[in-house]
Amino acid sequence: MSYRRRRGLGGRGRETGDGEPDGRAERAAWGGEADEAGRRRLLITVATIGGALLIGYASSALWLLPRAASADDASIVRVPDVVGLNEAAARSAVVEAGLELTVAGGINHREAPEGTVLSQRPLPGQYARSGAPVEAVLSRGPETHTLPDVAGLSERQAGIVLERLGFELEIETREHPLPAGRAIETRPPAGTELVVPGRLVLVVSEGAPIVEVPDLRGLHIDDAVRILTEGGLELGSLSFDPQAIEAPGRIVGQYPPAGYSLRAGDGIELRVAGDRDDLEEPDLL
Repeated sequence: MSYRRRRGLGGRGRETGDGEPDGRAERAAWGGEADEAGRRRLLITVATIGGALLIGYASSALWLLPRAASADDASIVRVPDVVGLNEAAARSAVVEAGLELTVAGGINHREAPEGTVLSQRPLPGQYARSGAPVEAVLSRGPETHTLPDVAGLSERQAGIVLERLGFELEIETREHPLPAGRAIETRPPAGTELVVPGRLVLVVSEGAPIVEVPDLRGLHIDDAVRILTEGGLELGSLSFDPQAIEAPGRIVGQYPPAGYSLRAGDGIELRVAGDRDDLEEPDLL
C-alpha cells in the first residue's frame, strides 16, 4: 500500500478500484440539488404572497371605489366635482348624480367666501354606489376679531394684546396728556371687526406738549391764572407774603422761573403779595 493511501490523501475523491463513486463529489451534487429546490420554494412563496396582496388590494378597491361595470349599471355613479361651488350648488350637483352631500365641517379661509366647498371625499371622477355620501368641507370665510380698547396701556402691553389676536402693528406717536409711552388709540378704532391676519396703527403718547413758563411777576393773580390756563399750564400751590411792598394780589414770586420748560398740564407755584383775605376771588384759594 502506498504512502498516499495510508495518509488518506489519494484515492478518495476519485473512483476506487472497485468502481465506487467519490464521496465528496456525491455530497457536492446533493448540495446543489438542495440549493436549487430552496430557490424554487422561495420563489413560489413570494409569488403566493404577492398574489394574495394584489387580490386583497383589488377587492378593497372594488368595494371602496367601485368601477362602473357597464353603462347600464345604475348602481354605480361618477362623483361630480363640487370644489369651489357654494353649498346649495354643490348639493344640487351631488343629488343630480344620485349621491348625497354631507357637510364634514368647516375651516376659516381668507379668500374663499363663506359656504364655499374647499374639499370633497370621494375625489372628483371617482366612482361610488348610488346614494353614497359625498363629504364636503366648507369655508367659514376669513377669520375676524373685534379690535379691543387698549387706550391707557403701555406700548408693550398694548402690542402683546393686539399681536396675540393676529394683528401686525405700525406705531405712530404724538403729543398727548397721557404719560409718554402710553397707548392713546388704534386706527381703526376699538370695536371694529377686522380680518386677521391684518394690519393696524397703534398711536402712542409722546407726553404732553412742551411749553415755556411765562414771566408772571407783577401781574395780578387773576391775570396770572388766565395766562397759565391759555398756555396749557395750571396753578399749583399758592402762598402769601404780607411783607411784600407790591399791591395785594400781585405776583411777587413763581416757581419754576420764567423761561423754564414744562409739559402742558404741569402746575406753577405762585407767591402773592398781601394776606389771603385781600384776594377778591376766593375760588382761587
